[in-house]
Formats: sequence, C-alpha cells, structure tokens
Amino acid sequence: MAIGRVLYDHQLFKEALVSFKRACELQPVDVRPHFRAGNCLYVLGKYKEAKEEFLLALEAAEAGGNQWGYLLPQIYVNLGIALEGEGMVLSACEYYREAAILCPTHFRALKLLGSALFGVGEYEAAVKALEEAIFMKPDFADAHCDLASALHARGENEKAIEVFQRAIDLKPGHVDALYNLGGLYMDLGRFQRASEMYTRVLAVWPNHWRAQLNKAVSLLGAGETEEAKKALKEALKLTNRVELHDAISHLKQIQKKKAKGNGGANGEGVFVIVEPSKFKTSNDKTTLRQDLAKALQIRAFQRITRLSRCDVELLKKEMSENDVPVSYSGGGDPEKSIRKPNLEEVLRRLLNFLKPETFQGAVKAINERILSVFDDTAPGRVDLGMFYAILAPICSGNPEKRKRVAFDALLWRPVSESGSQINKADAITYIRLLRAIYIPSHGVSEMLELHGEADSSTVSFKEFLVMFDDPDWGFGIMSTLMKLESGDRNRHGDFVCSVCRYLIIGSRFKEIKSHFNLCNECYSEGKVPPAFKQDEYIFKEYGSEAEAMKDKCTCLPLQSHNDR
Repeated sequence: MAIGRVLYDHQLFKEALVSFKRACELQPVDVRPHFRAGNCLYVLGKYKEAKEEFLLALEAAEAGGNQWGYLLPQIYVNLGIALEGEGMVLSACEYYREAAILCPTHFRALKLLGSALFGVGEYEAAVKALEEAIFMKPDFADAHCDLASALHARGENEKAIEVFQRAIDLKPGHVDALYNLGGLYMDLGRFQRASEMYTRVLAVWPNHWRAQLNKAVSLLGAGETEEAKKALKEALKLTNRVELHDAISHLKQIQKKKAKGNGGANGEGVFVIVEPSKFKTSNDKTTLRQDLAKALQIRAFQRITRLSRCDVELLKKEMSENDVPVSYSGGGDPEKSIRKPNLEEVLRRLLNFLKPETFQGAVKAINERILSVFDDTAPGRVDLGMFYAILAPICSGNPEKRKRVAFDALLWRPVSESGSQINKADAITYIRLLRAIYIPSHGVSEMLELHGEADSSTVSFKEFLVMFDDPDWGFGIMSTLMKLESGDRNRHGDFVCSVCRYLIIGSRFKEIKSHFNLCNECYSEGKVPPAFKQDEYIFKEYGSEAEAMKDKCTCLPLQSHNDR
C-alpha cells in the first residue's frame, strides 16, 4: 500500500496499480486497496474496471461496519465519477445522492450531483444542488459555471449572465464559463459580446476550433463579414470538419445576395411567413407543410438520440432475453417497470455503438422528451413495455416491422397477456402517449383522460394498425418520417434555399409559378422571399435531383407534342 501511494503521488499510475492489486490480494477485506486501485484505473481511462474496483470497495466498506464510514462518501463519489466516464449519468446521480446523504457538507458531491442532473435535463433539481454546493463553498468556480448553465436552460438568462461572470471573476481563465457565456450572448443576439467571450477562450486555448467557429458566426451576426471570414479561415486551420465548409458556403451565398442588394442587415435572408392555408401542394407526393414540421422535430430527436441507428429487432431481443420483475402501479395494475438508472443500462445495450459523451446526450434527450412524460404517472419508474413501444416507431427497420415490435411490446406487458391481442384501453393509451411525446400539440392531459376507463375489449394486430396509421388520431406522420430518413442527406447540386441561402439538403420544394426553391426547414416554417407575393403558393417536392431531371424530361415531350 505505502509503495503504491508513493508511486501514485509521482503519477506512475500503472506501477501503482500493480502495487494496489497486490495489496487487494493480501488484504481482501481492506477497503483502501480497492479504492486506490479504482482511482488508478480511472486515471488510466479504464472506467469499467475502475467502477468494478469501487464496487468492491463499497462492498467491503458496508461489510466492515463503522470502521470505513469515513471513506464511504468518497467511494460513492468516485463510483459516480467512474460511471459518468462510461456515460451512465443517471446511475451516477444515485451515488452522488448517497454521498450527499451520508455527508451533508460534501460540497463536491453536491456539485457533481447538480452537474449530472443538468446533464440529463433535470434543471430544477440541478439548480437546487448547485446552489447548496455554492452555499457551502462560495468560491467554487466550477459550481458557479454549471449553475449558470442550468439557469440559462431554465430561461433565467440575466441571472445566468451574473453567475457566469462570478465564475469568471473567481477564475479568469475558466474556459467553460467563457465559452458558455458566449453561447448565451449568441442566444440573446448580443453578437459583439459573444465574439469577445470567444476571443477570451482562444486566448486561453488557441486550438479550440468550436470557439473559433462560433466567433466567426457571432461576428457574422454583428455584421462584421470580413472579420468573420478571417475567423472561419483560422477555424479551418484547426479542423477540417464539414460544419466549417457549410459555414463558408453559407457566407459566400450571403455575400452574393448582399451584392445584389437583397440581404438583411446581418447577412440574413429577408423573408415573410405565410399562413398555412396559402401553402398548396401540386400533387399527392408533395409533403404537407404541417406534416413536415412535425416530422422534422421527430427526425431531430432521432438524430440526437441516434435511435435511427438502433435496429428495432434489438427491442425484441431485450424483451425475450431479459427478465423484468412484475411490480404494481398506483392503480393496482401489474406492470414490468424499472427505475431510471436501470433503464439507462437497457439504453446502453441498445446504443452500445455510441461513445460515452454521445450516449449522455442521447439519455438527456430521452429523459427530457419521453421519461418526463412517464414521470407524470409514475415518478422515478418506467413501464418498460410501454417504453419499448414508444421507441419502436423511431428505431431503424421497415415500417411494418416497427409497428409489429410496438404491438409486441404492448403484448409483452403483464396487463396485456391475453394471447395475440392487447387491451383496447392499452392501445388507446399508447397512441395518445405516442402523440403526446412526438407530436405534443395537445400535451399529456388528453392522454391522461383515459386513465381509469374500464374497457375490457381487445384489439388484434390488424386493428392496431388501423389505429396506428390514422392520420388524425394515430401516428400517420410516420410515412413522412420515413421519407425524411431515406432522403434528408440528399444534396441538390448548387441549388440554395431562396430564404436562408444555405445549400439545400433533403427535399427541395419548388414553387411552380415563381420558380423559387425552399429547403425543408423554411418550407415547414412557411417562409417565402418577400419579392414573390402571391395569393397562394403551389409547391412541388423533389427528393433528389434525379427526380427533378426526370420531371423535366417528362415535361419536354409533352411541350413539343402540344406545339405540333
């Protein structure tokens, strides 16, 4: 042990680990060798092995009674940190809470808890924990930074600016505080102040390419186009990511537009928003504006969570291979429900291809959008069958397979164990829950209206499909979502959106009278160039330039035939 500590203090972590491992063999009931071995493994980036050592330390500490009570809070904290290294933030929260309960003055445990809660989108709880940490340690710059971020997420922007500034006062070179304050100023449209923050970030961390890119964007917002170009070139020296090339292309398009005297004050394209009734489609294949707006939101959620890369068959595998104990809900109905940290383990298996930091982002999005709705009926617990059914429509796989897995997930729930049919009440609850989560125009209240209805009838898979595909009361939006999945990376050569001036990626919507083009986003938001004022706008959608070329070739013979 003593040799290991000396080696650790000299940052010889591999050698120290060997010493601590040997101590574990000689003193298996001693907490300290496991604890220190876990610390070594964490520093070496072996988070899973570190977690296992901390769990062994925890087991030994709990078996040893009061002897190791002084070390127990720190074991919980380090275990949480190791779990965060694996991307398991919800699980980490549990251990930080335990540490704070055992040692109420452990300000670092409270700070870590607050940061983790912020990381999964639970902002109110995050603010409370971080404020407690700051109360105990007023000069804790990191806690101020995370508190400011949580306040910004809650919309308390002016207060967030004050707290960010306090973090910077405590630690002038605090990169995260400077960078995040820059982002806050950007959100508020204070572009000059934002560029100043990013400049300060770059003074501390010259190779911070995101700060360099954001500096360029903020300068562009402030109308300093030439300075923005210089910043973009500097960013290009730091990285070759596609975001930079898109930003440069966008800048060029804006300059062309401004040269023609048709640009906004800050380089933004001028537009007017047209009411939905004036947007018409030229054929049945062209997506309705309202449907596209809803589908784009779902598609954005798919991208954040990467669920579109998760094969829907994996949900079936989870249901068949993992036993979940039956518990009873508040209404007395049996269900296969689990706690959020356990659900996080399920998600890790489903999204095992993600890096820890990306997985954290996915869990945050799922927690904010899906689990928050589940919390309204059973706080802290998740009906696993219903959860699988909610995920199924946005996982990868053909639409028929997704619907089948959703039905099977409802069938898997104990309340629906009736052969090949599910309770109609469950099916209706599912559809309403699905819409409340992915198409939240009516909120959750409508979904909860059914609670308590005693409908004992059942529905078959065929009847379920009719309910699911209903465009008004079901999830008929799925067909539009499938179109986005298959074509939202398609480029259309040099065609740019007539409103935002970005190169069009995804579908191209061409107005057939005035011949201007819109991208997915601008079409869904009803934006049109002010130069084309019409009583109505008729659009034709092209998923690719091959479709546009085919359409052009189809029209040419017809024209020549009419001429004759």
